Amino acid sequence: MTADATRADAAVRPRRVGSGTFMTAMVIDTIGAGVWVTFSLLYFTDGRGMQLSTAGAALSTGSLAALVLSGLAVGTFTDRFGPCPAATVSCVIRALVFPAYLWADTPVAVGLIAFGVSLGDRLYWAAHGGLVAGATSDEQARRGMFALLNSLRTLGFGLGALGVSVGAALEHRVGPVFWTTIPLLNAAGFALSGYLFWRLGTRTGRLRGCEAARDARGYRGVFADRRFLAFTGATLALTLASVAFDSILPIYLRWLGMPLWLPPAAYVLSCVAIPAFQPVALWWGRGRAPMRLMVQAAVLLAVALAGFLLLGGFGVPGAALLMSMLILLFSLGEALFGAVAMVLVLGFAGGRDSGRYGAFYQLVWGVAAAIGPGLHTLLFAVSAAAPWIVLAIALLGAALVYSHLARTAEPAVEDHRFRVDVASR
Repeated sequence: MTADATRADAAVRPRRVGSGTFMTAMVIDTIGAGVWVTFSLLYFTDGRGMQLSTAGAALSTGSLAALVLSGLAVGTFTDRFGPCPAATVSCVIRALVFPAYLWADTPVAVGLIAFGVSLGDRLYWAAHGGLVAGATSDEQARRGMFALLNSLRTLGFGLGALGVSVGAALEHRVGPVFWTTIPLLNAAGFALSGYLFWRLGTRTGRLRGCEAARDARGYRGVFADRRFLAFTGATLALTLASVAFDSILPIYLRWLGMPLWLPPAAYVLSCVAIPAFQPVALWWGRGRAPMRLMVQAAVLLAVALAGFLLLGGFGVPGAALLMSMLILLFSLGEALFGAVAMVLVLGFAGGRDSGRYGAFYQLVWGVAAAIGPGLHTLLFAVSAAAPWIVLAIALLGAALVYSHLARTAEPAVEDHRFRVDVASR
């Protein structure tokens, strides 16, 4: 095999992590979290009989409270105790909380349980950068692993949407059994995942990535890192674009008078396209600086969202074809983004404070989820075109920020702290 072929293969496949406990734990956690994001609101409305507005407000309140109270604290916890213990605790929290949903019949109970689930999620996402760094040997392997996890989470979204459809179809035959099964399956999955992370944490001699950070600078160092703050601020535009795809695109398509089947078809296409494009994104990015890939991802997303403005000029067949092309473009941008964003976060951390850097970076996803639907709805009330115009401009602005950062020194990941011979397990 030639050297080029070897590098190409390494870019597509993470470093032999599929052989161990690590991959099993990550797969269970990532898919389980994705499924619940899609499934949660329908569980309380169709499965528990709560009003849509009540369930939504309770879930949002609990999630926002966890974001505010623990958004940064989870990073400190991760750096102090290590990624594996943090991931273990995150899974234990969710394994204990999910069964409580079966008895949640008031908004206060739903909000408290949502707080627990969101706390577990925030802790996991603070730890997952260090976990991946500990299981991979170089930047290309890291890109492959983050791309894989991004694909799995998208797959979880698709499975959640499919589960909602199946539950609605079977409800008159099996009653509430289907709805009560989902939280229990999630609890069992997170319990198994937590056990596997705990096993990894006991092998600190071979899994140095699970050790606590040494020479940590704390959040003072994070807030003093202006390049990282600029990167994170620019990334908010990409996260808001992702939220817009889920929240305002269906409303926009209905406003255009498109048939009811078009919004779910767009969602399914996206759930399939993002995992399908991950190998393409890795091939595309081979040998290219990750910050340059962020520029390209932002431009792709901007072009795709601006293209939605053209849908009104076509009939249903033409609009469906154009929308499919735009969704594929959008999905390619998300695939590029998903493969390199956390690689850059680890580079900024430089082998220290990866939990704090990861936690602060993940705040942009929490902020986007919190303000995105309201912001997009407000823009839509001004004009149906306003969300796409504003987001496209914001994305181009983000591309300019990334381009400026790319012209300066790229953050370099210190591999020696995180290397682990997972093939020995």
